[in-house]
Amino acid sequence: MNWKHWLVTVSVALNVGLLTYLVIGPSHPPIFISESFGQNRAVAGGGYAATTANVTSNRQAIWIIDNREKRMIVYLFPAARGHQMEPVAARDLRKDFGEDLAGELICLPGQLPGGQEAVYVLDPVGKKLIAYYSRNGKDVEVVGSRDLGKDFRE
Repeated sequence: MNWKHWLVTVSVALNVGLLTYLVIGPSHPPIFISESFGQNRAVAGGGYAATTANVTSNRQAIWIIDNREKRMIVYLFPAARGHQMEPVAARDLRKDFGEDLAGELICLPGQLPGGQEAVYVLDPVGKKLIAYYSRNGKDVEVVGSRDLGKDFRE
C-alpha cells in the first residue's frame, strides 16, 4: 500500500468516526457554566419563591421571597453538620419595586460580570426586573434594575 492510499484510508476512517460522534452525540450535553450554578433552579409554591446562589466563593445561600409580605430573606447554609441555617440578610421588596407591588414575584439565579452570583427578581405585573447580590453574606444590595414595560415597547 503506497502512502497516498494509506492517507485516503485514514482520512475516510477519521471522517466516519467524526460523523458517528455527531450523530450519536456525547453521553451528556456540554456544560458552559459551573456545575453548581447550572444546578440552581428557582421554585415557587405556597406563596413563596426560592432559589440558591453563592454569597462567597465557598458559601451558598438560599434566597426566599415571601410573596404575601413582599420580603426577601437570605439564609446561609450551615458551615458544619448539625447547625441551623441562619438568616443573614433581609430586604423589603416594596422599597425596591414600589408600594403598589402586586402579584407573585419570580426569582432566578444568575451571574454578574466577574463571576459574582446574583439573584434576579421579576415582577411580571409591574413589569420590573431587579438584580440583587450579597457581599460576603451580609446585606442584600441592588445591582441594577430594568423597566420591562419600557424595554418591550421600544
